[in-house]
Amino acid sequence: MRSTKLPRVARNRWLTAAAVATAVVAADQLTKIAVSHWTARLPYWLLGSFGIELAHNTGISFGRLQGGGWPVMAAVAIVTIILVILMWRLPRRYRMPLALIVGGSLGNLIDRLRWGYVVDFVALGPWPNFNVADAAIVCGAVLVAWQALRAAPAQADDA
Repeated sequence: MRSTKLPRVARNRWLTAAAVATAVVAADQLTKIAVSHWTARLPYWLLGSFGIELAHNTGISFGRLQGGGWPVMAAVAIVTIILVILMWRLPRRYRMPLALIVGGSLGNLIDRLRWGYVVDFVALGPWPNFNVADAAIVCGAVLVAWQALRAAPAQADDA
């Protein structure tokens, strides 16, 4: 009878991915709490067009679908579940980038469930305000794309 337990190395990789996602959620939530209390009165501009400015986003990326409510929350939850499944199915090189995306998605989902909006606070030039979770999602997406592009020539050689 075969054991269904994961080998030790695979378990450690999953624990590392879970730790990355958890760290993103923790950093996101802690910074949102700190900034919400810190910027209660006025925005704080650090350098030119970079600053801390509290904003509430009821939509999705870049302020689209404002006021989306429960449909947006349901879509985010479904996408997060799909990403966790992809972490299991895709090659391990995608695991850490997807952990960043999952952590960011969970951080923003916590806000949506708790407040009905996402707390954004980093103001950078013409871009909409964003937060730690958004930064993790973007970094994870860039790393997934980079890994896919790196893998493409190797797969073409195999054909």
